[in-house]
Amino acid sequence: MAFRLCPRSLGLLLPRGFSVAALLVASITTAAPYRPTDPALELAHNLPPYRASLGSGIENLPAALAQAHLLINEGRRRADIRPFAYADRLLAKYAIQQSSNTELALLLADIHQYRHDFDGAVAILDGIIARDPRQSNARLMRAQIRIVQGRGRDAISDCMTLVGRESAWIWSACAAQALAISGRLPEAQRILEASLHGDPLSGPGGSWVAGVMAELALQNDDRATAETWLRRAIAADPDDHVAAIDLIDLWNDSGRAAQAIEFIQNRPASDAFLIRKAVALRELGDPTLKTVVAELTRRFTEADQLGDRTHLRERAAFELQFGEPRAALAHAQENYRTQRELVDLRVLLQAAVAAGSPDGARDGLAWLHESHSLDKRLAPELAKLGAPP
Repeated sequence: MAFRLCPRSLGLLLPRGFSVAALLVASITTAAPYRPTDPALELAHNLPPYRASLGSGIENLPAALAQAHLLINEGRRRADIRPFAYADRLLAKYAIQQSSNTELALLLADIHQYRHDFDGAVAILDGIIARDPRQSNARLMRAQIRIVQGRGRDAISDCMTLVGRESAWIWSACAAQALAISGRLPEAQRILEASLHGDPLSGPGGSWVAGVMAELALQNDDRATAETWLRRAIAADPDDHVAAIDLIDLWNDSGRAAQAIEFIQNRPASDAFLIRKAVALRELGDPTLKTVVAELTRRFTEADQLGDRTHLRERAAFELQFGEPRAALAHAQENYRTQRELVDLRVLLQAAVAAGSPDGARDGLAWLHESHSLDKRLAPELAKLGAPP
């Protein structure tokens, strides 16, 4: 479930240097997953330190917060919702204190948004902001959730409260994302470019800004500029997996599958990376494609058994490439009910085209009409669906 979330909105302002990885990972293995007594807390393979966390004798809020930070980081690193369930269980007995403890409230909001319970997350963030309208993390997280929901106009107000209180990079990147999905792409590019002033970009914050610049270029179908910014994002933070995914997509789309495979080798085996690896392997005629497709199939089957609906975008993309178009459309529609980024819209339109069902993209086309958002990459699908570009 990963969207390009500002690292600071979920942690660089928090204690303990809690940082957010934009893309999540899970180890590729054929071993059966560990199955604890409580299915809601089932953790995947190779996480023994975290399986013991509930019984570790944590008896106070500071210790619970410290362990929850570790679990949430691990959940993001492994693209696994189950460490979030552990963190939630650890914090449950203290949840009543969230109105007096901002760190606790932000962690609980983070858990809700990761599960795609965006309304639950926003309710917590609304409470934080009501108590402290200048709380930057809460403002950024709420803005980012609204952007994910396709509510760019609602997000702008939160972004603009950061002017003069946060760096120009932070507020302008936030505002640029909101403007770009509200039919104001040229303005979004101008605002963000003006904030950079040619400054060098470094760390997760710099990588995030470069990634947003790349996204704006991709919306304008300027792939050369997008690749330049994506390379800058990865140079600033080699662990920016969202930038890495976008770069791999560019290479796969332009016939550079071998380059994509080489780059993926040092990346975590998340669902998103494995799908791109499978696409590249197919292009290269590599026989190991079957192994990767089988592993992805196993993962999605396990997610269904657990009722995990957080990776629906990846599920739809997988079905589009290696499965059945009708299944792709069903997953894309379910995903689009909660996530309405342009990438989610693209998957929905592609699935509707593949399934031969123009009506299947009705909600996405309605949002596109209402928002006046512009993404030139959508033109082929819009033409096939008989919709105006």
